[in-house]
Amino acid sequence: MVVNTRRGSETQQPLVFIPGLIVPEALYRIDELWARMGWAKASYRAACRKGLRVRRSGKRAYVLGADAIAFIASQTGPQ
Repeated sequence: MVVNTRRGSETQQPLVFIPGLIVPEALYRIDELWARMGWAKASYRAACRKGLRVRRSGKRAYVLGADAIAFIASQTGPQ
């Protein structure tokens, strides 16, 4: 399914849940991490406030897999 964007001429695929592993050595775009984690935008913002390390390059934002894993591990507590 293709959805028109606000600019009119461009099209983009809607985000869908992408189950998969978070690999420590990988670099994830924010939208890809949201999809893999099943997060909404508010969940991402809350994660940033709680200490998720986000790297920016120009207009893009990225998270290292190792940082995502460390953040989730720190939020779940000891098992």
